Amino acid sequence: MKKFVFLLLSAVLFLTPFSVSAQNERQVIREGSRESMKIALTFDDGPHPYRTDDVLRLLEQYGIRATFFVIGENVSYYPEPFKRTVAAGHEIGNHTYHHKLLSETCEKTIEEEIRKTDDIIFRTAGYRPKIFRPPEGAYSDCALKAAKSMDYSVILWTVDTRDWEKPPVQVIVDNVMKNVKGGSILLFHDYMHKNAQTLEALEILIPKLLEKGYEFVTVSELIA
Repeated sequence: MKKFVFLLLSAVLFLTPFSVSAQNERQVIREGSRESMKIALTFDDGPHPYRTDDVLRLLEQYGIRATFFVIGENVSYYPEPFKRTVAAGHEIGNHTYHHKLLSETCEKTIEEEIRKTDDIIFRTAGYRPKIFRPPEGAYSDCALKAAKSMDYSVILWTVDTRDWEKPPVQVIVDNVMKNVKGGSILLFHDYMHKNAQTLEALEILIPKLLEKGYEFVTVSELIA
């Protein structure tokens, strides 16, 4: 009997990894207006010492501005690609300093993670972000309260490409093309494993999406 109860509780915890009130849930943004053809490319976990630049070159080729949710620690390690991202006119979002799972962290620690990242971003490039994405999309009432108190909009995504799992290029392409719609926020990563095929997928996806009539904008432009 005890074993059954334990397994039942484990299942509940797995299915509901964090607790969020309905009121606070409305604070989380997953998409923009579906009435337009605007969509937003977002990249998590950077900057990377050279993969960020690969993404920047591709975006420049098509005249696209994207949104990069950066990890503060990576900004401190690799300031130059970060500066190039800002100089190219891309939007910067806060993705915490150590990429901690915020659904399991207290409010004070969350505020420290956000503020420390905000500070390193400002010291490096004179930029203060206003959008925030919790690592792995995991959050709690505590995390949302911290973000709100610091005047951050909490941004998740509409389409998860799961590029970090290193799926084949065509799997990423099919996933996006099947699920994208006006107002979509697309999740990619610019800090990725060497075998990830994010860039190769984007080389196919960007012209396909443009041909379909989609317009690429930053997250803040999408949700304005």
